[in-house]
Amino acid sequence: MDLRYLTPAVVRMLQEFLRDPDRTYYATELMGAAHVSSGSFYPAITRLERAGWIVVEDEDIDPRKEGRPARVYYRMTGEGAREAHISLVELSESVRPPATSPGWLLGPKPKAV
Repeated sequence: MDLRYLTPAVVRMLQEFLRDPDRTYYATELMGAAHVSSGSFYPAITRLERAGWIVVEDEDIDPRKEGRPARVYYRMTGEGAREAHISLVELSESVRPPATSPGWLLGPKPKAV
């Protein structure tokens, strides 16, 4: 995925998925775990689905019998887990200061006496 599509919401969702790539989430569960609002969640989840990184499955229940609407479940694909990991590493490397940066040369902060 192009790094410009790795918004903060997408990054947090990918990090949550990568904690356990075999886990299945429903929307409000994933939004809470990734600390993402619904306004950020749905565009991001659509982008991930179109990329083939997640699959979306509808819960097979009778909403009247259960007394609630059917949930939509999201699960990361094997390719999604692999590509997400690579993309997050590339993002990290793109924002990491070079080793020649003055911040690296200063070393650890001295302890206060």
